[in-house]
Amino acid sequence: MLKIGFGAFIILVVTVLGIAGFRDQKGEKTHIEWFNDMAHQPRVNAQVRSNFFADGRAERAHIPGTVPIGYILPGAYYQTEGNNLVSGIGGFTNQPDYFNTGRIGEMYGDGIPENVAARGADLINRGQQRYEINCAHCHGLAGRGTGPVKAFGLMTIADITSEPIRKQPDGQIFNTITHGKNTMGAHGPIITVEDRWAIVSYVRALQKVAEGKLNFVEKK
Repeated sequence: MLKIGFGAFIILVVTVLGIAGFRDQKGEKTHIEWFNDMAHQPRVNAQVRSNFFADGRAERAHIPGTVPIGYILPGAYYQTEGNNLVSGIGGFTNQPDYFNTGRIGEMYGDGIPENVAARGADLINRGQQRYEINCAHCHGLAGRGTGPVKAFGLMTIADITSEPIRKQPDGQIFNTITHGKNTMGAHGPIITVEDRWAIVSYVRALQKVAEGKLNFVEKK
């Protein structure tokens, strides 16, 4: 009885695999489609009228204020008081230099690029603002890896004030922000190059606080 049941199971598996194996084959008859939602998804063709939207256009206009990756914003980038980080250009540049990659050849470089380091305290203030928006939910306000996300069970959040990360060059921290690491996703597409360096400068400040080399005053 066991042999008959096992044989029937093998035949069933072979039959299913045989049917599925011909899924992409061309033929005159209609194929059996087990999950046709993947093969026939709703879509629109370019420059075709659509009755779904009020303006009758199938293609949608760009959302105001969005910037494509690789685009350079002309003029002063930050205009808000106290956060005028870049005078000239800024945004999502994509060049193989230290400013954009954190690397010098095959090695990580160290030091904040001069064009952003010249902002002094304003750079760290900007870094704190961007850190609290993009990083604190995981790493915590003090950088110890105790942000709200950890309470939901994600246990692999790094303590960015720990000695191994303190020993990393600035370019390596910049690279991690850009491309992510382990369970941390890439933030390069959503954080401008200048803001990534601002965050690096603020991370260094948090590390000095943890070492007792700098007094930390939380903003109210």
